[in-house]
Amino acid sequence: MDWPAFEGELTAGVVEKVTEAAGTGGRLYAAVLGELYAETDGVIRLPMLGANSEEALAGDEDVRWCLADWDTVWHPWLPEERWEFWERTLTEEACRSSVRHWERTFARYLTTLTRVCKRAREQLRAKGVTHQRFVVVVLTDDDAEEGLLRRVLGGREMHRLFPAYDEAAAWTAEMEALTPRERAVHYLRALSDRDGPVACEELEKDLCALGQDAAPALIDALAQGPDRWQAAKLLADIGDASEEVIQALSAALRNTTGPDQSWAAVALSRLGGLDVVLSAGALADDVVVSAVAAPFTSFRDHAVSPPPLDYRPLTHFLDTRPELSEALHTELRPGSSFCTLRAEEVGAAVDALRSSHAVVRRHAVCVLAERSLGAAVGRRVIPLLTDVMADDPDATTRRLAVLSLHWWKHDAHLRQALHDPDPGVRAAAQHCLDEN
Repeated sequence: MDWPAFEGELTAGVVEKVTEAAGTGGRLYAAVLGELYAETDGVIRLPMLGANSEEALAGDEDVRWCLADWDTVWHPWLPEERWEFWERTLTEEACRSSVRHWERTFARYLTTLTRVCKRAREQLRAKGVTHQRFVVVVLTDDDAEEGLLRRVLGGREMHRLFPAYDEAAAWTAEMEALTPRERAVHYLRALSDRDGPVACEELEKDLCALGQDAAPALIDALAQGPDRWQAAKLLADIGDASEEVIQALSAALRNTTGPDQSWAAVALSRLGGLDVVLSAGALADDVVVSAVAAPFTSFRDHAVSPPPLDYRPLTHFLDTRPELSEALHTELRPGSSFCTLRAEEVGAAVDALRSSHAVVRRHAVCVLAERSLGAAVGRRVIPLLTDVMADDPDATTRRLAVLSLHWWKHDAHLRQALHDPDPGVRAAAQHCLDEN
């Protein structure tokens, strides 16, 4: 990967397009690199480029930094063959080694974009195309955005153009002067308002960071709403399975209906209280099934300290409630967002490959596709996935094994799946081989 050439070509492309936009009239105030798309350990796309003027904005401040709502947007904004070359080269560089290497490459890519922003602004100003206050920035709509903006802009410009970040920092400092329990009350109030200086996702993280100190406020919210479901979820995320918390969730299970009741059931299950849910009377089947499935979905990963992966409760439920097996298959269908496997859980997932229940084997095969666990885990897992691909009696499980081997970038044995009796397995194998 020729990073200097990449940076230079992107910079020239930004300068060319912004110069073109400036020639159409209007006072440009910014150009934005945004709408970034990347798949961890996979493809990285180049960003969209947009430019906007005060005249086009027409006083609508809600879209000042919303690239998707601008009229002047380019994608691609390099000649097509160069665009394809750099996307292919960038992706090949990122994917040539480990997941950690992909992450480092993506971080360097973001750094390159900040350098492109600064260089393009300097060149446009030097050519007299734009005025002094015109900026070029990269926006990501995630936690990385503030850091990227601060790399591009000085403190004064950051405050002028993106004051919300300073407002959020001031509010956070104000909260830190309070006791943890007082903070929890303020965080919940701000979550309910949904119009404060701090995003809801950050507020939830701050609440979870308080641990047991957040429990009294959340228990109170669980009892008298309006967002009882959210209080239940956050109690599960914190992971405090104290008697007080379990009692509060049990009361919510009895005294609520609809989503509030379902989230209370899910929270109990995530905190090790599935028996409370299963022993409760008059619960709808979908509430019970959601609770049973909860420890195996991506919601588990929201926890401060996720509980260990344990297939035994799921297996016991399937053995004792076979009439809900189909509903559980639907709830834990492949592609429904499973939990992320940790290194210490590999053994549990490997053991689950021998389960008599297809839904358990399918889940295990999917979570064992976690290449970020490293080469040592790969050496253990890849032969087992190969055996599943060849011998599992369930066609869906065999197809998922094909995809998991592909995620491990181990396609050496996929050709044998081209002779599988199931057309879905054959098609998956062919698709993976064609990608290579």
